[in-house]
Amino acid sequence: MSDTDERNESMWAHAPLAPASFPRFHDAYVVVLKDLASSPQHQITTQGRSGPERLNVSFQLADPTARMPLLTTYRPTVVTHLAEALWLLSGRNDVAMMRHYAPRLASYSVDGLTIPGAGYGARLFRSGPHATGRTAFDTALGLIRADPGTRRAVLPILGAHEVGDVSCTIAFQLVHRDGALHGICYTRAKDASRGLVSDVYSFTFIQELAARLLGVQLGTYTHHVGSMHITDDRQSRVGALLDEATAGEPPPFRWPHMPSDTTLEMIDEVCAHEQRLRANLAVHTSQSLAHTGLPRYWQSMIALLEIYRQVTYEPDEHVIDSELVEMLDPAHRWLVRHAWPSRMPPLECPGVAS
Repeated sequence: MSDTDERNESMWAHAPLAPASFPRFHDAYVVVLKDLASSPQHQITTQGRSGPERLNVSFQLADPTARMPLLTTYRPTVVTHLAEALWLLSGRNDVAMMRHYAPRLASYSVDGLTIPGAGYGARLFRSGPHATGRTAFDTALGLIRADPGTRRAVLPILGAHEVGDVSCTIAFQLVHRDGALHGICYTRAKDASRGLVSDVYSFTFIQELAARLLGVQLGTYTHHVGSMHITDDRQSRVGALLDEATAGEPPPFRWPHMPSDTTLEMIDEVCAHEQRLRANLAVHTSQSLAHTGLPRYWQSMIALLEIYRQVTYEPDEHVIDSELVEMLDPAHRWLVRHAWPSRMPPLECPGVAS
């Protein structure tokens, strides 16, 4: 073997083939934004919008439950992302639900009724036309139960009929290895400032649900993007996010984990509560949530939706129920306090992160 071959073999032996790993999404998000802001690979213009771009961006999360950036300048709120995850899990692609939480999504609808490009839930969680009536999600879990080592548990999102108006996310894969369920999301293009957060939140949520239903540990989450970009009209927003990120480390919260006894029936019940709260047909307190009999984790998710109901429908001077805020885990409580500071009850211990 020549000296050149030996050098090449040594180089290849240590080449990093796996994407960079981060302990939580906050860290990956900041790195992606910094890279696009400071050293983009390309400056492109398409569909009348310009901005920096980097091709073939991938990262891995060690803890998929830490699925939100802890940045006070980040908008939309955690409730918007929770609602979007429930929207997908309900098998929906309609405008009506998400207009309540994210009015901007309505602008992506061609017919004013549906958002097929972003409504992945209709492809993942709606029963197909075949006699089995199984969803893509059910089929993927069935493949893993039958053959834990399978490489075929892929939930396709991009349809063969889509030409020109193509979904941003192409597919989501579930892989069971060494007792843990790993999630891999494939995306053709993604806006790093906002769309990236939506996808990571929703697909890590789906991955965690799948792990609970399969009775296995939650593994890593990997996100692949063909074109990671920011449009120029969002540069000031990204600058504000990076200014905050470089000013200091976020609180070291431990994120809540979905309970091991979670069922699809529980998801249906949470979605039913969401529908009534969105229509302002129900009101929840910590006592009424306890009476649902749901695990505390799911009670706290409904508490987030009730807090949003109060912010939306109650007068501006109304202070959000302090017992509902206390039901939240520290990370969600921190996010809610910074989303609606003027509506929050006073802290019992000023100076303590909450």
